Amino acid sequence: MGLFKKLFGKSEAAPALTPIEKDKVLVYPMIKDARWRGTSRVVHYPFVTNGDSLELTIVFAQDAGDNFEYIMPADLENEAVKENFNKWKQNIDNYPFEIERSQTLDNRVIFASGNDHSSEKILSAAFLAEACKALNTDRIIISAPRRRCLMITSYHEDFPMLENFFYFHFVAFREEDYGNEVITEMVFVADANKVEYAVPLGFRMNLYEKDGQRKLVYSTMDELFDEKGQVNFQKIIEKNKIQVTLPPQLS
Repeated sequence: MGLFKKLFGKSEAAPALTPIEKDKVLVYPMIKDARWRGTSRVVHYPFVTNGDSLELTIVFAQDAGDNFEYIMPADLENEAVKENFNKWKQNIDNYPFEIERSQTLDNRVIFASGNDHSSEKILSAAFLAEACKALNTDRIIISAPRRRCLMITSYHEDFPMLENFFYFHFVAFREEDYGNEVITEMVFVADANKVEYAVPLGFRMNLYEKDGQRKLVYSTMDELFDEKGQVNFQKIIEKNKIQVTLPPQLS
């Protein structure tokens, strides 16, 4: 499987299955840009707040075939629907995944992409423990720029590997062809138990070709490079990190 296939996974919609029974169809958390127009109308938890600005929220979705239906406040007035809703943590813990290693990146980057709720596996402690074990690390950096995308590497990786990781993160964030909804340009930092921080990176990366040579170019207002011509990505993460707010079920 190619690297970009691992990043994006499938993009086709499932067959229509409407109407749904909200007290029976499994409920899953879904990370959304807080500017999504439905945020104020659905049940949601704040996830990432930067200063006074809500950046990301967690909403709750049910598969309706060719789209999703979302849990509304009024839905929870029905005891059967509320009972079904309260199983969302169990559902994301049990949501299937397959960890794949990137041989292109020396097996030091893993993917668990391709399914509708792949990105939300970062809310599962069991999954985070598996990711840390696969990378033989106690701390990970997570890229989930679009729906169905999940790419992970060790927080402790060296400059060349992290440079590649962040380059592919920005490629995935900009890629429109697969049709997957944008989530965030930020990355996340987690340990084996929970996602801890969201990180606005403060730079972007592009690959340009000139005179037959490819050159990776950073766009930023900050001074990134040290005297060796390298970037201390861990220093940037520690400077810019924002503690996430987890739903009570995950705290």
